[in-house]
Amino acid sequence: MNRFTFKMAAIAAAIVAGNASAAPSAPSIDVYGSNNLQFSKIELAMETTSGYLDMVKYHEQAEITLKFNQWSGERGETYNIYFDGKQVATGPITSSQTTASFQYGQGGRYQLEIEACDATGCSRSRPAEIVVADTDGAHLAPLTMNIDPNNGSFNTDSSTVVGTYFVEWGIYGRDYTVDNLPADNLTHILYGFIPICGPNESVKSVGGNSFNALQTACRGVPDYEVVIHDPWAAFQKSFPQAGHEYSTPIKGNYAMLMALKQRNPELKIIPSIGGWTLSDPFFDFTTKANRDTFVASVKRFLTTWKFYDGVDIDWEFPGGDGAAADLGDPINDGPAYIALMQELRAMLDELALETGREYELTSAIGVGYDKIEDVDYADAVQYMDYIFAMTYDFYGGWNNVVGHQTALYCGSFMRPGQCDGSGIDENGEAYKGPAYTTDNGIQLLLAQGVPPEKLVVGTAMYGRGWTGVTPESLSDPSEPMTGVGAGKLKGSTAQGVWEDGVIDYKGIKSFMLGASNTGINGFEYGYDEQAQAPWVWNRTTGDLITFDDERSVKAKGAYVRSLGLAGLFSWEIDADNGDILNAMHEGLAGGTTPSLNRAPVADAGGIQTIEGAGVVTLDGSASRDSDGQIVSYQWHQVFGASVILSNASSAAASFEVSAVEQESQLVFELTVVDDQGASDTDSVVVILAPITTEPTNTPPVAQLTAPTLVEAGTSVVVDASGSTDVDGDALAYSWLLPAGISTSVNGALVTFIAPEYTQDTTLTIGVEVSDGQAVSSRTVDITVKAASTGGAPCDNLWDTDKVYTGGDQVTWANQVWQAKWWTLGEDPSQSGQWGVWKLVSDASCVTQ
Repeated sequence: MNRFTFKMAAIAAAIVAGNASAAPSAPSIDVYGSNNLQFSKIELAMETTSGYLDMVKYHEQAEITLKFNQWSGERGETYNIYFDGKQVATGPITSSQTTASFQYGQGGRYQLEIEACDATGCSRSRPAEIVVADTDGAHLAPLTMNIDPNNGSFNTDSSTVVGTYFVEWGIYGRDYTVDNLPADNLTHILYGFIPICGPNESVKSVGGNSFNALQTACRGVPDYEVVIHDPWAAFQKSFPQAGHEYSTPIKGNYAMLMALKQRNPELKIIPSIGGWTLSDPFFDFTTKANRDTFVASVKRFLTTWKFYDGVDIDWEFPGGDGAAADLGDPINDGPAYIALMQELRAMLDELALETGREYELTSAIGVGYDKIEDVDYADAVQYMDYIFAMTYDFYGGWNNVVGHQTALYCGSFMRPGQCDGSGIDENGEAYKGPAYTTDNGIQLLLAQGVPPEKLVVGTAMYGRGWTGVTPESLSDPSEPMTGVGAGKLKGSTAQGVWEDGVIDYKGIKSFMLGASNTGINGFEYGYDEQAQAPWVWNRTTGDLITFDDERSVKAKGAYVRSLGLAGLFSWEIDADNGDILNAMHEGLAGGTTPSLNRAPVADAGGIQTIEGAGVVTLDGSASRDSDGQIVSYQWHQVFGASVILSNASSAAASFEVSAVEQESQLVFELTVVDDQGASDTDSVVVILAPITTEPTNTPPVAQLTAPTLVEAGTSVVVDASGSTDVDGDALAYSWLLPAGISTSVNGALVTFIAPEYTQDTTLTIGVEVSDGQAVSSRTVDITVKAASTGGAPCDNLWDTDKVYTGGDQVTWANQVWQAKWWTLGEDPSQSGQWGVWKLVSDASCVTQ
């Protein structure tokens, strides 16, 4: 190698060495200038209160902006951004501080790295944690729990429902937060409550700021859409125990529930829509357009808040008797409720296809006979996963009638016939239906055809009480439920009384039951064996509280198992110290069915009418026994001409009758006995009627009255009510109406506004009158006069800019005028008696 070649090789090596040393400097991630590396797919207003749509904006992609610095060395040409080693963005390096902006759709917590590259290679930053928040909680660590140690540990069958309500406002006075939930012992958490915008007068009864807060939340939101009632509680409040900081993208109950979902992924968290004071808008759901608005908004709500697993409808109550005494339609609310369930199910199925998740549809319902009779729940439940039967609030301080507020069966204090509704009350009036009890309500639902595996029984984690139930008010000295109240129970929040007449179970336990459950502070404990219901009573003050305790809840659990029901739920978890939830599990796991035998129900069938000779069958197969089986049937005749019964000891008996010349009646009784010896009796009437011949029908006679000539724009009434039927049959009317005319049909009347035509026009209107067997028809012709009959346009219309002299004639305002002297711009129609214009005649041409 000569010296020149060696020199050139040395220069080339130096260039290569220079290029190697010029590799880009490693980026330094700016962790402070990029929102502390916290980003979110949901944009929440954190320092204001406004309309829900202004405060909550969900985006399918999070907008991410990162800054990185390269204050020395080579910057490179392009950057690459990695989340957990996966490249998510790339772009050009622009200066010693580069801003990278991109979108990212998957929530989570990632290790962020940024690398700077050029032709010589790449240099990567140190890793930093970046958060992309989403409402499924994927960015959150599992929630750290702070549970009352009194809660036990259970392995209840996963197919059994063990649910509870967690209320939005529980974080305030009671200081009960999501991390206090014994979630390991729950399958369902129902979040109460989500309101519906629209008419909400009942919320005013709550007092405080509740109504105003709802008005604010609904600002700019269409009626019948759902919103969040308390944004501070839901997503603004910082909970230090959950690691919330000022810059945390989502906070409040919702963030903690998302973290709870990370800890317990199988737990169902369901928003409960409505409730006692928030049900007013439901009563407008007889209109499909309102339901459509609601269902669409629920879908958006679930798409926005992904940690929710479905929807719970708490309409109190279809048919009425809720917080608003003037609301409720017993005829139309039931079908509207069924339609709502069908439409929600279709929406949830559609959402499931879009997300790959399953969504549950549930509903909390009242179980009084008067609530159940207004809805065909067997029809509705086909679209639902569960019905949460609110088997509580049977009695309470809203009146001074005392009784067990959440009993399993009828109490020993009840009057004869009060339990099944067959007796009379203390005023001598017949009961309108069976007493409010858990069993009566469940049996009514089962009788409707609701599958038992979809029914969840409610337990009360609170008591209802009265004051003034003193010994002298009792009709039975040993039974305080025979007394009379003198107002609602009073107390302090420290005692668990957050509203008059209602007390938390933990307050009952601490201040009335005591550790031994026998009573303290002047209270004595009692238990109604027949009702499976406890009470505490202070003879001196007359304070009486009815509630659920460990014993009654275990009885409910055993009851659920004996009927194959879905499980138990409770209202509301912040009132429990663990005793009630423990008892729910213990009752479902191994409780014994209460020994009280329920009598069978005899059903002898409905009234039968027999014409002429034949065989009559008496059918008692609809008789039933809810907790055993019927072992014997016995028919016997109690009234009328004697007949010979065949198979009188079976469910179906029969006898023969001959033709009769005049109507008579036979009455039979059916007695059924169950496997425990209890019995019931029902009767049926059989009417024997002579054979009748069908009378000859006389067709109706149709009549029409209507004006024959009308002016355009006038209201026209066509009346067929004069139609007659000599047989007295009810008449139906079918109308033949001209096309293109808006008419209003109301049975025998048709009304319309006569249209405008350019020439006289005859309209023919006809009616067919039917008595159900024959038809008669009639038509009438109505001539509508032309709207304008003035002929051709006038050729001498008055001109405001023209000079007229005495004798000139003009046409104006449908009249002919003559000038008296010189005039310009003076309206003839405004001239008056002493003006320049003299009226000559009416116009024969069209002036306007």
